[in-house]
Amino acid sequence: MNEKRIELTPESSALVIVDMQAEGCEGHGPTVKPTIASIRRLLDRFRSADGKVIHVQSVRSKDHPEFTVFGRKYALLENTPAVDFVPELVPLPGEPVVQKTSHDCFFKTSMDSVLEKFDLRPCRDTIVVTGIGSNNCVYHAVIGFHIRNYFTVVPEDCIHAKSAEGHAMALRQFRSTAYNFNVTVANSEEIFFTQKRRAAEGLQR
Repeated sequence: MNEKRIELTPESSALVIVDMQAEGCEGHGPTVKPTIASIRRLLDRFRSADGKVIHVQSVRSKDHPEFTVFGRKYALLENTPAVDFVPELVPLPGEPVVQKTSHDCFFKTSMDSVLEKFDLRPCRDTIVVTGIGSNNCVYHAVIGFHIRNYFTVVPEDCIHAKSAEGHAMALRQFRSTAYNFNVTVANSEEIFFTQKRRAAEGLQR
C-alpha cells in the first residue's frame, strides 16, 4: 500500500471505470463483488466532489476478427445484455461512455476527445484507473495513460483479475521502474479531494 496521501482536485483528475459489464463480471466470478463495492464507494466520492467520470465499455460485432479470424467464441456482443453495465456502476447522464473493440481503450475510440473535452492534460492531470481485468483491459488502460504522460493512480482494491497470478503480475509491472515514475499503486481509501481551485481562489480574495 502506498503510504502517501493522494490529493486530487475535481478539476484536474478523472475516474476511469473499465469494462464493469454483466458478462465480464460474471466471468470473474463472485470474487469480483468486493471490487465492485470498492469502485462504487470511490465513484460516489467522485460524484459527490463533482469530479469527472469516464466509463469504458467493451463491445464486439459478430464480424470482429476475434471471432472470424482467430476463432474465439462470441463474447461481449454489441446491443445485447452481455455488455450492460453492472447495476452498481451504471453511468449517470453526462458521464461519457467510451466504447472499445479491443483491450485498448485508446485504439479507434473517443477517449482522446473525451479527455480533451474535460480539459485533462498530460504532465499535469491525474487519471484514476479501476475495473477488470488487472492484467488485460485495466493493464492496457494504465499503460495507455502512462505513455501519454498522465499521472496515473491504480487503487489495487478497485481492480480485479480472474487469477491471483494475473493480478499480481499487473501490480508488479505498475510498481516497476519502467512505470512507477508516473504510475502509483495505492488503496482507494488513500485518495482524497481538496477544494476546487476556483473555490479556493474565491475564498482567498
